[in-house]
Amino acid sequence: MTAAPIRAASIRAFTAAALGVALLAGTAAPALAQATGKRTPLLIEGKTALHQRVLTRPGAVLAASPGGTGKTVPPMSVFFVYDRKEQGGKSFLEVGADSEGKTAGWVEAADTIPWRHTLVMAFTNPANRERVLFFKDRKGLVDLLNSDRLLVDAEAARQQVASGAVPADSPIISAEPETFIDLQKQFYLLPILEANSTVLKSGFRVRTVRVASVTKEKAEPLAPTPSRRGNPEAELADFRSGVVFLVDATSSMQPYIDRARTAIEQVFQQVEAAKLNDRVRFGMIGYRDDPQKSKGVEYLTRTFADPNGTATKSAFFDSIKGVSASAASTRAFAEDGYAGLEQAIRKIDWKPFGGRYVIWFTDASSREGTSPLASTGLSTAQIRQLALENRIAIYVLHLQTAEGRNDHQTARSQYERLSNFPNVGSLYFPVEAGDAEAFRSQVQRLSELLVNQVKTAQAAAKPDAQPATPADDRMAKAAEDVGKAMRLAYLGEVQGTKAPAMFEAWASDRDFRKPDIASFSVRVLLTKNQISDLQATLRKVVEAGERGQIDPGDFFNQLRSAAAAMGRDPNRIAQGKARNLEETGLMGEYLEGLPYQSRIMSIDPDGWARMGVGEQQAIIDDVKSKVALYQRFHDDVDRWVTLHDKASAGDAVYPVPLDSLP
Repeated sequence: MTAAPIRAASIRAFTAAALGVALLAGTAAPALAQATGKRTPLLIEGKTALHQRVLTRPGAVLAASPGGTGKTVPPMSVFFVYDRKEQGGKSFLEVGADSEGKTAGWVEAADTIPWRHTLVMAFTNPANRERVLFFKDRKGLVDLLNSDRLLVDAEAARQQVASGAVPADSPIISAEPETFIDLQKQFYLLPILEANSTVLKSGFRVRTVRVASVTKEKAEPLAPTPSRRGNPEAELADFRSGVVFLVDATSSMQPYIDRARTAIEQVFQQVEAAKLNDRVRFGMIGYRDDPQKSKGVEYLTRTFADPNGTATKSAFFDSIKGVSASAASTRAFAEDGYAGLEQAIRKIDWKPFGGRYVIWFTDASSREGTSPLASTGLSTAQIRQLALENRIAIYVLHLQTAEGRNDHQTARSQYERLSNFPNVGSLYFPVEAGDAEAFRSQVQRLSELLVNQVKTAQAAAKPDAQPATPADDRMAKAAEDVGKAMRLAYLGEVQGTKAPAMFEAWASDRDFRKPDIASFSVRVLLTKNQISDLQATLRKVVEAGERGQIDPGDFFNQLRSAAAAMGRDPNRIAQGKARNLEETGLMGEYLEGLPYQSRIMSIDPDGWARMGVGEQQAIIDDVKSKVALYQRFHDDVDRWVTLHDKASAGDAVYPVPLDSLP
């Protein structure tokens, strides 16, 4: 059997299993379809290549004829629309699992949601922003956004939703829960049905989005419900934190390793005195360089202490006896720090911990994935994304020593981006002049702040009871804000917080009070096959470009086509057609109406041509690092989501952030 039939078969099996990934048809001409007798799905009005697709609501029934009896299909199933028919005052759709002409039956149109692309939204952590309000129509949302009483009326509406007392004439139908919804534990879809950019009376431009809420359970009648459940105070009493120290163990670091040991010992004494041994655990990972390529270097990375196995001070310090600076020098001043960070992210079992922290101390920048000396292939943006996907906050203590003066700016820029925590900001803290005692003090203080997050977790459920943090104390404020985000995520997990029970509604994708803060992250649901196809396609395009086998213009067009296909049709890459959208003239059709675009899609051919070689190379390097990230997504079994109980492992999807696409 050839490769093409194998792929087609896998696609059919995949869609029939009701995965929430939009499939789009190829661009075969209608004449060809008529000649072969193969049916094609209906086109979206005004389009020449984009076919109609729908997403099923919970309880949708697939029958052999319109209005007939049949079987209930899993929610979030995606179908192509082949025909429409009115019967008995109702509208029915003839649907199929793919675009190859084979239909599956009829479903009532009211039990479906039209879906024009593959993009969905997920709530960001609600810490440090207001909860999202959902409106019956766009007018109600825009009217509130233009109101002089926006913040007051919005907060009053949230209180009404929480108490279940929303007036019948209110434009608001629901609100985001107070705690964070874990996509793995309580999977939900917020497909983006429509998006508009609106200029308010104030002159500010905002984006309003129409979304549909689809969960795995059969929907209950639309009714506002209290968003907080359970007993937060009691549940936070079980909140635990894991703190992993990531240690640059290269030749210049011994004085700092010694000071860190002293600081951690002081913190451990406080932990044991407060009997918090089981609620806060410490670990330590060291990194040096590739021992196969650096003479005298014993390891690249090594886990000396796992927080899951160091319940006591003695256990921890026995485990880290071997942590010391290397006697041999590494191959460059920039170190392979991302290898150590990846080990902390992927090799530590973080599931028992609500608070997840890495405290990293180093005197050098880290090798980006494009460096020939880097072992991970991951850039700063990609390693940060891995940390965020696992809800890990990264604090960086950068030792600005005299020896590294030429590296300081590179390291600062890199680590400020790496440690940027959503809705909080950078967790980067430089140690001026590499002062060893100042470093010891910072390690001790930061560790104590994270321990105090556990001590006060129960009180933290009552924000008014918390003492105010001085505005100029950046480390304490950051620890407080990150701790709040960790607690909300933890409560959402233990309470099983679900998305609001509603179907279609309008919302703003930005916080009312702080418009620079995003309320949603944009995702694309991809299967393992699709991630593998994307990885393989981009690798071939990049390799061909670097070998000079394709000219710069065609190289850009191929990248841009791949990016557009992921927003409209992930399977188009597997069909080998994604590279030719620009040449076929379909690029405009694919991008038109696409509410969110990745970086490559935001650049036009003229803009690419005007870029210097350095700018173009930076984009190529970014794509190469993303190829490495896709492999991590593929291998990260804990993050794959099964959309319904009867789905096989191969039917799982990964909610890939839009920023991680080309």
